Formats: sequence, C-alpha cells, structure tokens
Amino acid sequence: MNKKTNFFSRIDENIAALILVCIFVDVALQVISRVTPGNAIFWTVEVGEMLLAALIWMAVGPATLKNSHVRFDLILLKMPPKARKYLYIFGNIIFAVFLVLIAVFLVQLMNFYKNNNTVTTGLQWNKFYVRIPMLLGCFIGVIRLLFQAWQFGTGRLPLPIDEAFSSSESKGDA
Repeated sequence: MNKKTNFFSRIDENIAALILVCIFVDVALQVISRVTPGNAIFWTVEVGEMLLAALIWMAVGPATLKNSHVRFDLILLKMPPKARKYLYIFGNIIFAVFLVLIAVFLVQLMNFYKNNNTVTTGLQWNKFYVRIPMLLGCFIGVIRLLFQAWQFGTGRLPLPIDEAFSSSESKGDA
C-alpha cells in the first residue's frame, strides 16, 4: 500500500520521468532520421516541442516540494522568524492564485481550440489535447502549494530558509 501511495503522491514526478524518456526517444529518432539520407521524420520536432512544454509544466509540483521556485530569500533572512513564516504562507497562496488564474485562462483557450478545431502544424492534432499537461501542472502545483502553506502554518514543515540558515551556521561552528 505504501508504494501505491508514494506513486500517487509523486504522480507529477512519475509523469515527468515518462516524458523525459519520450523526449530521449524523440531526439534519437530525429538524429537517426536526419543521418540517413532522405528519411527525415517531419513530426519529431513538433513532438519534441510538445514534450518539452509538458515537462516544464510537470516540474511545477516537484519544484514546490523541493522549494526550488523563486523566493526572495535575502529579504526573508532579514525578517523575524514569525514574519518569515507568514511571508512563506502568503507567497505560496499568491503563487497558487497565479496558477489558478493561468488555469482559468487556459481552459478558455482550450475551449477555443476545441470549438474551432485548431490543430498543430505537422501532426494535425487538436491543440486542446496538447495543452492538457499545462492544466494538469497548474492543478497539481496549486494542490502542492496550498498543502505546503498549510504545513508551514501548522509547523509540520520547517521553513526552508530556516533549515538552510541553521545548517550553514552548524557547518561554520565545526
């Protein structure tokens, strides 16, 4: 049961790993097809672009988990610990609201694509389906950001800046 729970709790990382494998295969196909004369596969560039965009959006959740998204740590270091906590929570909520806004506009764009049958250039795929990873990335990112803000607020997760600051101080004392 634990492996199943861990798989679903890291679904975005698992999807990103699968996308990375697909990118590798796509690039390999592209190189092989261009090396052999007269056999260039036209759709590999288009698929590569779609996969790269999907990988970027699947990285929102893991970046949140690893605190790799943008924060103003130099400013936060100057704040008292209680203010830091509230600023981290506020920052996560603002980022989640931003992702919700992106998702709302994305749904409108996807409806436009669906209604007008807007397709990609080479493969003639409806762009509605090409944008699904963006929507999924926004959804997972919002969940992760709000859950992390809740963990910061309840003290179940230490602030990353406090952890980094305390570990650098302990290294200096040794």
